[in-house]
Amino acid sequence: MKILYLLFALFFLVVQSSAQVADRDVIGTAKCLLRRGGCFVVRCPRGTRKIGECFTFTPCCRS
Repeated sequence: MKILYLLFALFFLVVQSSAQVADRDVIGTAKCLLRRGGCFVVRCPRGTRKIGECFTFTPCCRS
């Protein structure tokens, strides 16, 4: 029965940390859109330049 409490605590920590990552991604995307940019996967397309990051491996690009 004691292990159940430990598993619950571990589950709570995992859920809490993943929510923080998701919030950070949303904030990064919002900042990119406010700067009139767009989020792209891995690299910026031709004719655009990197002006920031939306989240990991996702640059914010603008022409």
